[in-house]
Amino acid sequence: MRQTLYIYRKELLGMARSYQLLWIPVVFMLLVVMQPVTSYFLPDILAASGSVPKEMIAGFPIPGPAEVMAGVLGQYNTLGVLILVIAGMQVVAGERYGGTAALVLVRPVSSASFISAKWAGQMTLMLFSFAVSYAAAWYYTALLLGPVPWREGLIAGGLYVLWLTFAISLIVLLSTLLRGSAAAMISLLLIAGFSLGHTLAPAWFAWSPARLLMLANAAISGSPLDSVYFPTIMTSLLCLACIGVAIWSLRRQGIPDLRGD
Repeated sequence: MRQTLYIYRKELLGMARSYQLLWIPVVFMLLVVMQPVTSYFLPDILAASGSVPKEMIAGFPIPGPAEVMAGVLGQYNTLGVLILVIAGMQVVAGERYGGTAALVLVRPVSSASFISAKWAGQMTLMLFSFAVSYAAAWYYTALLLGPVPWREGLIAGGLYVLWLTFAISLIVLLSTLLRGSAAAMISLLLIAGFSLGHTLAPAWFAWSPARLLMLANAAISGSPLDSVYFPTIMTSLLCLACIGVAIWSLRRQGIPDLRGD
């Protein structure tokens, strides 16, 4: 446990020195805050362009808070996942191929402590970025378009956090197995494959983590949720499996692993 906390603090210090704890939350905020702001001012933007008839602008519907928040969540599933994958693609691979992992693990530090600390660092970055940006998007949506129900908003946000947790776990696993660029590419392909598979065959992929996206959109719109427990449990098990395989793989790669207390 002490080794895990030490590596975790080292990971946070590295993120602070590389400004990841600053620029990733800021990018997330800009990404999602533009959704309610653009939705509210879109008629004015179209009128200022001078290329849209006034009659069309007068009848242009302004989306409601639920629709805007659904669009906010969609940003996390596209550009948000991309940013997290790029930020985390070297989390293990960079230290493995740079020789730092061997220097750390030759000490009384287990592979489990090393991988757990890396995963916890990426989770801290994701949770902080998501919480700050989601709160900002929620505030501007409520300010410009109307109130967002607390219960529905929190459920939808929680489901998306679990989806992003799966993405973090997957990139930690692939960063352990592959070099950074290959890990990022395969992570994005697998995440896109889960989403596409659920879209094309939702009955076959009812267990998939991608089902959480549909459930989150249903929650934010106030629709009843069905079978939320099955994909939630399966996603949690897949996250644990990714971390377990990453630990096993690091032990098998010939890096000394001397266990401490």
